[in-house]
Amino acid sequence: MTNSSRKFLPMALATLFAGTAMAQVPPPKPASPPPPRPVVVSQPPSAVGVQQWQRQVDRQQTQNQQNQNAVREQMRQGNLDRQRANTTNPALLNQLDSADRSQQELYRARQEDANRRYQATPRTDPDTRRVEPAKPSSAGR
Repeated sequence: MTNSSRKFLPMALATLFAGTAMAQVPPPKPASPPPPRPVVVSQPPSAVGVQQWQRQVDRQQTQNQQNQNAVREQMRQGNLDRQRANTTNPALLNQLDSADRSQQELYRARQEDANRRYQATPRTDPDTRRVEPAKPSSAGR
């Protein structure tokens, strides 16, 4: 026997045995279908639930807007403090002070506007489901 035939003979025998073993294995059965899912019926949201949800959304939007305004104000104040530290010119310091006052007024106006808008949204009485008028504000003075 040559070297190549010694390698060939075990390989041929292994292939032959694998082929006969596969011929004796029955074909796999098809998988059974998954069990049926339960049907979930949800109730449509009530008008009161929708209004409460909308009120929460409005409140969250107001808080987000106020947080954004506060971050803007902090960044502005930090920039202003750096500019003041690097300035020795009195005229420029007066100009920075004036700009600071007007920006603070703008910040307060933004915060008050957000509060006014939130308070001006009409509320619904859950018992009667009637819209109550918004609270009177002192904006008209």
